[in-house]
Amino acid sequence: MNPLLRVSKLMSTNLITVMTTTPVTEALVLFEQHHIHHLPVVAADRTLLGLISQTDVTKMVMKSEAEVRVMKVGDIMTEGLAKLEKTDTVATAANLFMLNRFHALPVIEGEKIVGMLTTLDLIKLVDNEKIQLEDYKEIAE
Repeated sequence: MNPLLRVSKLMSTNLITVMTTTPVTEALVLFEQHHIHHLPVVAADRTLLGLISQTDVTKMVMKSEAEVRVMKVGDIMTEGLAKLEKTDTVATAANLFMLNRFHALPVIEGEKIVGMLTTLDLIKLVDNEKIQLEDYKEIAE
């Protein structure tokens, strides 16, 4: 694996996003429909405002169904996010994931979101790595 590979080569760009006014119940539907775990929260111009995860929603289990129905994404989103730029490397992303126990990092250009990188993207990169004959010599030693 090339640790200097740019995150722009791995990131997802076909993003499902929500706004702060999106009902939490709608976010739940989006998680289920698209088999995703994170939703970037954006302004109308795609400026990144925050992130909501399935974990954020799970933490609301203690609330009543009536409370959840009126909650908006902006009420529970995480702000002040760690972010990547398109030119950051896979090594930088891996370091951020490891140090902070994140599972997803938004990729921005200026203040606008242009992609998302997840730990699954890095796992796929390693899984697709071609094994060379020399690699087996290290295993035998």
